[in-house]
Amino acid sequence: MSKEIKEKVEDQEVERTDEIPEEETDVLKDVDSEEEIPEIKLPQNIVLVGDRDDTGKKIYISQTAYKAIHKFTKDKTKNESGGVLVGEVIEEFGKQNIVIRAFIEAKHCEATPTTLTFTHESWDHIHNVMDKKYSEFKIVGWIHTHPDFGIFLSEYDRFIQDNFFNEENQIAYVIDPIKKEEGFYCWLNGNIEKCRGFFVFDQNDKEIKIEQEKHVPAANESEEKKESKTFKAVVSIIIAVLVVICAVLCVKVNSLEKRIDKYDQIFQFIQVVPEEEAGQAQPDSDNGNTDNNSKVDNE
Repeated sequence: MSKEIKEKVEDQEVERTDEIPEEETDVLKDVDSEEEIPEIKLPQNIVLVGDRDDTGKKIYISQTAYKAIHKFTKDKTKNESGGVLVGEVIEEFGKQNIVIRAFIEAKHCEATPTTLTFTHESWDHIHNVMDKKYSEFKIVGWIHTHPDFGIFLSEYDRFIQDNFFNEENQIAYVIDPIKKEEGFYCWLNGNIEKCRGFFVFDQNDKEIKIEQEKHVPAANESEEKKESKTFKAVVSIIIAVLVVICAVLCVKVNSLEKRIDKYDQIFQFIQVVPEEEAGQAQPDSDNGNTDNNSKVDNE
């Protein structure tokens, strides 16, 4: 093949490859004009804890955050402890989904066996961690423990929820590290209500392992409880006896006061009688003196 013919053939091939038929361009326009398939944002690899909740709000917590919280609360058996829940709210198919991505401990807090107070230092620490690690998320609730008290929201807990976590999608997470109980509370029609269940999630290629331990009292713990019950019973009996003794003493004292009053009246009566007799005897003595004086005058 001559050089000129070869160049002409190559030029024709280039022209054919550069040109796009009108039918194909119409197809491409149709492809471009099609709506994009919405990306599924909610976690797909999930495990349900508890019962499915149809209240309109679903709670998802990452396996990492879930295990970090339980590791943190495991040894907090004397005083309450807690922190904040970090994540996002995703609305999908007309439902609100609260997705918890992380947990921040509330350091420098003031705690007793029944209360937990976030101090200014606690909030400073929380906001610093938020700015450094979780700036793309927000605080979606709080978590605190109830050591050996069970799962509920006390009046003090509700006060905290009303004043610090009162947004519609801010939740409360309560854990009893002794009884091995846990539960979420969310706002529903203006009230904070307990959720029936929640989901633990992770990446699609990771297995989710949840160890839901049940509280089994140890032998020494059982003995301590028995001793405690016995001690309480003894104390109750002693208190009851003391109450009876106090009641008897009150009756005795009242009776004694009445006797004292009676004796006092008798004593006063005894003092009055001699005075009256002395008053009656005085005129007689005066008459005797008068008679004597008369006799002297006569003489």
